[in-house]
Amino acid sequence: MKKIITALTLILAMLITASTPSEIPPTAMVQEGDTKTLWGTYNCTAYASTGNTCADGVYPCEGVTVACNDPSLWHKVIEISGTGTEWDGLYYVHDTGNMAVMGTNTIDIFIDDTWECKQFGRRTAEIYVIDVGSSAGR
Repeated sequence: MKKIITALTLILAMLITASTPSEIPPTAMVQEGDTKTLWGTYNCTAYASTGNTCADGVYPCEGVTVACNDPSLWHKVIEISGTGTEWDGLYYVHDTGNMAVMGTNTIDIFIDDTWECKQFGRRTAEIYVIDVGSSAGR
């Protein structure tokens, strides 16, 4: 119970101090023991700032925000694994992206540097969905 209260206090503090919810890193939401489920293999690309907000109304934040054309992943914490880059890690699906074809399993990682986006290119990665808070009941 003490772990849960500590985690909730941390999350609440971050919500209060962050200028937008997109700045709260997913690592602050996930606790050891939360369930991780392989969702599938996805194409990964990268995008830089357009000056616009994400689909959920927040501004994208590097190391936090991804866009995904799979509506079942919107507003979930995911783990990207296997790109072979520094961009593997935990993200929050804040955005739907401008991907024209739904169901093509594409994740677009927000990287706030156009050159780095081009260097990232197109890669394939395993996507895991993290069931945030699932360790609380154990």
